[in-house]
Amino acid sequence: MTDEATVKARLRALADTDETDRSDATPTALQAEHREMIERATDALDDLAAAAAFVDDGGLADLERAVEAAEESVSAASQRGRETLAAYRRYRAAASGDQFHPGRGTSLGDGAKVESR
Repeated sequence: MTDEATVKARLRALADTDETDRSDATPTALQAEHREMIERATDALDDLAAAAAFVDDGGLADLERAVEAAEESVSAASQRGRETLAAYRRYRAAASGDQFHPGRGTSLGDGAKVESR
C-alpha cells in the first residue's frame, strides 16, 4: 500500500501537468495511477474520517478523472471506480440533510396526532 504522502505528491503532480506533459508516461503507468486512485478512494469508504479527508483533499475531482481515464483505457478498474464515485455521491446527498423533514405534529404512538400551528 502506498503511504499518504506519496499519494498526495503524485496527485499534486497529476494536477500540475497537462496531457502534453505526460507524453513520456507509458499507458501501463497511467493505468496504474488510475487504479491506485480508485483503490485509494474505495479503501477510504471503510472509514468515515478517511472518506472525509479524501473529499476535503479534492479527491472527488481526482476520482472522477481517474474513472474517466480508466473508461477510456478500457480498464477493469472503471466499474469499481464508478461504484465508488456513486457511493461518495450518495454520502454527500445524505449529509446534505435534504431528505430530512420536520416531524412536528407527528404521532409516534397509537395516540392522536397533535395539532401543529
